[in-house]
Amino acid sequence: MKNVIYFDHAATSYPKPQSVINAVSRAFTQRGGNPGRSGHKLSLAAAEGIFECREAVADLFSFEHAERVVFTLNTTHALNMAIKGLVKPDSHVLTSNLEHNSVIRPLYDLLKNSNKNIRYSSFSAACDDDSVIIQNFTDSLREDTKLAVITLASNICGKIIPIAEIGKICHEKGILLIADGAQACGVLPLDFTQMNVDVLCFPGHKGLYGPQGTGIMLLGEGIEPESTIQGGNGVNSKDPEMNGELPERLEPGTVNTVGICGLRAGIDAIKKIGIEEIYQHSSELCTYLTQEMKNIKGITLYGDFKKKVPVILFNKEEFEPEETAMRLDEKGICVRSGLHCAPIAHLALKSGPSGAVRISLSHTNTRQEADYALEVLSSLKR
Repeated sequence: MKNVIYFDHAATSYPKPQSVINAVSRAFTQRGGNPGRSGHKLSLAAAEGIFECREAVADLFSFEHAERVVFTLNTTHALNMAIKGLVKPDSHVLTSNLEHNSVIRPLYDLLKNSNKNIRYSSFSAACDDDSVIIQNFTDSLREDTKLAVITLASNICGKIIPIAEIGKICHEKGILLIADGAQACGVLPLDFTQMNVDVLCFPGHKGLYGPQGTGIMLLGEGIEPESTIQGGNGVNSKDPEMNGELPERLEPGTVNTVGICGLRAGIDAIKKIGIEEIYQHSSELCTYLTQEMKNIKGITLYGDFKKKVPVILFNKEEFEPEETAMRLDEKGICVRSGLHCAPIAHLALKSGPSGAVRISLSHTNTRQEADYALEVLSSLKR
């Protein structure tokens, strides 16, 4: 769409690279079979495209096990599979107070509707001092804590969590760690091993610039979640249970071949640019925009942390968040308002009952776009 300034990359990336669009089109015409279901050329071509994407994902995160790259519909789907497939009965799960509902709602469902008898609680991560966050995590551990589920970066303020240090503590205590990489993967340079996580869940359609309807779950060595969704996968059809090897054991039904082929192209595109370059450009623009917004009368910023992905959370005095977003949209600026599916995080940042407005940036955004947004924000008056 022409004449649109897109500041909503935390929701989904836009525009997609032309190479992604081309790859999706080719998948429809050249990889149109059902992978793993038949032996004809189109089926084999689809399976080949999917395997190539598994390898590309593994390479991006220095992950040595392509067969442990599991494709899902999105991060929420991956987190549900990981949490419900790995939680132990009669145990405690620890999260941060910056989590998305894709973590909180599965845990609440287990608490209310499961016979596994789990408990969960959160520690404070809304802090600039990583040593304090690590101490808060340690102080919140209990004898029955068997699982931790923690975001790599907040979806509302961008705060980057010291996951490697937390992961080291988890491993020392025999606690499994699931990381939500929705806002970090493709934005930050990440190495699966160095993060000290057991499971990494993330989208294909945000920082990796793939199509919507794509998500990924990376499973560390020895991590074997129970299957939470059952069905056909082209393997062991006589077995009434979802047994067998990864990744097929956790991929029931027909996978999103065209989306996965598009995702492969998205990964190639960001690797060509360089994730370090992507992060540097978007972070510098975020810093510039944040500092200039502080000079605009009536702007309140929330969670203005030093270590963050390029996300800005704010409100404009005398305007509800929804109205601010609407007024920006009228000027061609796309942002998101409200609670962003993260009410406990908004509570931690004290943003107000209606939430706030979020600007989320990418390497595709420019200084000129930022200056125009600042001009519009300065002109918002009753």
